[in-house]
Amino acid sequence: MDTRIFVVHLAYKQWQTRKLLAAAMDLPPEVYEQPRGSSHGGIKGTLQHIYGADFVWFQRLQGISFTRADIVIPEGLAELGEAWLKLTEEWVRWVAANPDRDWNEKITYTQFSGQQFSSPLWQVVLHVVNHGTLHAGQVVAMLRQAGIAPPQTDLIFFYREQDAQSAVA
Repeated sequence: MDTRIFVVHLAYKQWQTRKLLAAAMDLPPEVYEQPRGSSHGGIKGTLQHIYGADFVWFQRLQGISFTRADIVIPEGLAELGEAWLKLTEEWVRWVAANPDRDWNEKITYTQFSGQQFSSPLWQVVLHVVNHGTLHAGQVVAMLRQAGIAPPQTDLIFFYREQDAQSAVA
């Protein structure tokens, strides 16, 4: 597998994260924090969930053992944004650092339930991107429900923007 595919899709995740955070920054606190019946409460809870999952998977890739209690999710939006963007950069650096990596290499990890699994690296990376996209769609829907025009976060918009930037460069 070509490492560039993973670098591009993690760059998409960074782009999508920036768009979601920017949209959230423009919200009044009561809209950002309002429970909306989503699987993670509302916009705030869903963004925190995506960040938490990104963090957990990155720790697993590093072979770091931890418990749910070890995970610190920033409460404030500015702090969440800072930590999350730093984390997405770490993901990109981790992938790009080893272009000849064997993406079929498996990591073994233990879920919080105690169940152990092994997954190839390529599945973990693509899961993290896909998981973020799933929940980004939920945030977009919640923004619409709040009467706010959401950002375009679909992958094709990222590709188009990248194509436009490379055409100018």
